[in-house]
Amino acid sequence: MKLKIKKDKILKRIPMTFTIFRLLLTLILFFIILSGIREISIFLFILTAFLSFFEGFVYKKQSQLRSIVSLFADKLLVNLSAVALVIIGLLPTWVMLIFLGRDLLTLIGGYYLFYKDIRREFKATFLGKITLFFQIIALVPVILWEIDWVLIWAAILLAAISAIELLFKSEFVLTKRTDINEFRIWSLIKFADIFTLVNVIFGLTAIFFAINGNYLFVIIFLFLAVIADHLDGKLARKLNQENVFGKELDSLADTISFGVAPAIFGFSLTQTPLAIVSFTIFLFCGILRLARYNIMNLSNSYAGMPITLNGIIIPLVYVARLPIDYYPYLYILLGILMVSSLRIKKL
Repeated sequence: MKLKIKKDKILKRIPMTFTIFRLLLTLILFFIILSGIREISIFLFILTAFLSFFEGFVYKKQSQLRSIVSLFADKLLVNLSAVALVIIGLLPTWVMLIFLGRDLLTLIGGYYLFYKDIRREFKATFLGKITLFFQIIALVPVILWEIDWVLIWAAILLAAISAIELLFKSEFVLTKRTDINEFRIWSLIKFADIFTLVNVIFGLTAIFFAINGNYLFVIIFLFLAVIADHLDGKLARKLNQENVFGKELDSLADTISFGVAPAIFGFSLTQTPLAIVSFTIFLFCGILRLARYNIMNLSNSYAGMPITLNGIIIPLVYVARLPIDYYPYLYILLGILMVSSLRIKKL
């Protein structure tokens, strides 16, 4: 019985973490597409889309808030990517406007129904799911600087049909209760969490400099992220502010700063087939560690290498001028260590 209860708690916590992570990845993806780096753009786009389908396939039952946040994450992935592709001249504006128009119908209609009765959750129709799938598939060739008009027209046709469907059948349905009031951000966030958010800012800044090839600043901001991560943990314990929200926020920040940022740093250095595979493995291991960290309750030790060490090891290796050809092997090793059963005592 206890095992079943614990499993239910796990299934309730992981999806929200994954959804917020997808939102952050989408924002990062927007700027990478604008930078014109195809390899990193397509990698992050496919990864984010995969996490969306994975979440929808594994977690059939979601809370009201999670269903709405997941909806927003899906719409943001398609439309923000389309906007970026229009800005750099790879996608016609009218295609983006059709995608955006269909999704605005969903959001505006949902907002109206939500305003009328707060007990609403999002449940995509079958046609809505197919439309999302084809929108994502249609954007893949465009990100690779080619346009497949068969896929584009298929996505446009489905978007138009599903828009008509929305006039007769809403994707927002009534639920028995609402959990919106349980997640008021200002009541959840604590003083120590400010340093966690600073950690995220440092990680995002490191990604920005990696995209632009300013590797010295990448190293500096990765080290700063490590310091911020250390301080948030110390303060949370000292001020007795440790809680589930802070733990999940910290794991998300760490995955951005010490998972995504180092992976993009590696991508910016080399894009050989082996390197692409190794950076992909590294990032997936970081995501798996994120999931495992959130469901385990180890007070005095870590299971696997702490992801924060990536923010120390990778910069030191770069400063030591390790030949770039060895980076793929280093990243694979670090990925394996993160998901290993190795127990490391907390300092």
